[in-house]
Amino acid sequence: MKHVLLSMILVAGAAQAQDVYVVSVQPRLVTVFQQQCQQVQVQRPATSGNTAGGVLGALAGAALGNQVGGGSGRDIATAAGAVIGYQVGRGESQPGGIEYQTVCNQVPVTVQRGETVTFVYKGRRFTQTFE
Repeated sequence: MKHVLLSMILVAGAAQAQDVYVVSVQPRLVTVFQQQCQQVQVQRPATSGNTAGGVLGALAGAALGNQVGGGSGRDIATAAGAVIGYQVGRGESQPGGIEYQTVCNQVPVTVQRGETVTFVYKGRRFTQTFE
């Protein structure tokens, strides 16, 4: 559409050179937002396990250990069950390390979207934007 209208103006200008002429053609610049993503390194903290799970595991282990043996053997089994239950319930510690995450931001970018044409027709100045 813009080329048709511009061609008509230029043809009319050629036919009647004194009536139509183009003063300027400027790019029409607009700002749009584009998503820009990048991979970044982040430090993953070390974990020490689940303390609440360890406490529940210790209680369950002590209860099971208390069911074994008699006398001082029962006391040892109860203590051992509590220690083992705590370790099992707490879970494994995880070492810290580096991991990668994708971080995205919206950034402004200036792009050309068409042109603005200024022309004179029969002594009057006109400006038209073409996309």
